[in-house]
Amino acid sequence: MNDPEEFLTALQLGDSFFPSGAFAYSSGLETFVSDGLVCRREDLVRFIDSYLLGLVARSDLLFVKLSCSAAVGGDVDEIVRLDHLIHAMKPAKELREASIQMGRQVLQVMKGLYPSSIARSLWQRLEERKLWGHHAVVFGAVCADIGVESEKALLTYLYAAVSSLVSAGVRLIPLGHSDGQLAIGELKPVMTRITMAVALLGESDICTFAPALEVRAMQHEHLFTRLFKS
Repeated sequence: MNDPEEFLTALQLGDSFFPSGAFAYSSGLETFVSDGLVCRREDLVRFIDSYLLGLVARSDLLFVKLSCSAAVGGDVDEIVRLDHLIHAMKPAKELREASIQMGRQVLQVMKGLYPSSIARSLWQRLEERKLWGHHAVVFGAVCADIGVESEKALLTYLYAAVSSLVSAGVRLIPLGHSDGQLAIGELKPVMTRITMAVALLGESDICTFAPALEVRAMQHEHLFTRLFKS
């Protein structure tokens, strides 16, 4: 292990105990469950697989990588540009708002835990309303800022996203916690492949295509009863 403290910091950022607010969001999963389309562990795994490939791999996760690179170079203006770009790529209101709320929460916590010029600059841009504060962009920037290497940042972000969705599925379907752990185990190869692929991509590769997910994320705010904010 190159740097045990770096590894522990990455674990801290990806831990469900970290106060990002991720536990409050289902990313449209609640609508799928309400419609009877996700009823079993196998359905949950397929949903998350589609979510990762359609909305995360070449979008959020790629923004984590690009933001990491910008932060390593101390380029706050580039981080702000990436933040505005990802904002334009989130047409579903609840997904967009979730990304912003989680990102701002991460930035607020991290500027207290690990004060740095990047964190202070981003917070200032946020207060000046020049930064939306999307989660992927903030996550990548603060990871690089505290010395977490890009590959660990990508894996941590992806695992945290999967863990959060599995937790939501366990509560919504509902499933036992053993089923939740089995689901995470089944998704590990997907997470590994996506991380390895994204490591080779650049800004020109940014794209998303998951219309069913985005439509049901839009429908979520009209559900009669809701457990989650998205």
